[in-house]
Amino acid sequence: MLGIECLLLIPFIIHSDKLEKSGKWVYYYLILSVVSGIGTILLAYLLKNNLWFYNSMFFLQFVILSCYFHEVIKYPFVKIVIKLMVPLTLAVVILDYIWFEGSLAYNSYAISTETFIKMAYGVIFFWQLLRDEELIKKSIFVNILPDFWYNGGLFVYHCGFFLFCLSYNLRLFTGTVLLKSTSDSILAITFIAGIIQLILLYIGLVKEKRIRL
Repeated sequence: MLGIECLLLIPFIIHSDKLEKSGKWVYYYLILSVVSGIGTILLAYLLKNNLWFYNSMFFLQFVILSCYFHEVIKYPFVKIVIKLMVPLTLAVVILDYIWFEGSLAYNSYAISTETFIKMAYGVIFFWQLLRDEELIKKSIFVNILPDFWYNGGLFVYHCGFFLFCLSYNLRLFTGTVLLKSTSDSILAITFIAGIIQLILLYIGLVKEKRIRL
């Protein structure tokens, strides 16, 4: 999927100066995803353990997407919650990194927490679109809004990835060994969700008012 992310990053780079503020945060998220992918591959060869880097980059992605949702969500109370969740989540990340699972392990507690929070933000934004009276008065269809597609892509991916988190935590807590067919299915769902995310992010880019692809 790294190759597809690199390809998608090209039109974002070309039109980066034309992106709305929320679109720029998606652009930064893509850059970080590519850096994370390349970095984890290189560190796997050089140091044989890249999980400390992956865990750190996942939190940085959480920060970037928190900025995105702070930009697109209008509810004042939710904006405050988004700001507060960044340091609170950082505390969970540090505890998981140092105390619970360690720097050389997949920090499932922190990553599951971050993924669930991003899913919650996505639901709140969809709810906002459904209740937005301004859109109704102006007869604006949500499917022409870039952020509808951006959020859709992010939400689909994190739903698929959260399924992977749940299966990992189930094995961690109960010692249950999943059938190979089940593990393969979960990985396939996560991969497909990632592909769908990239497609929807591209559609969102196309919907940007100042961009004509």
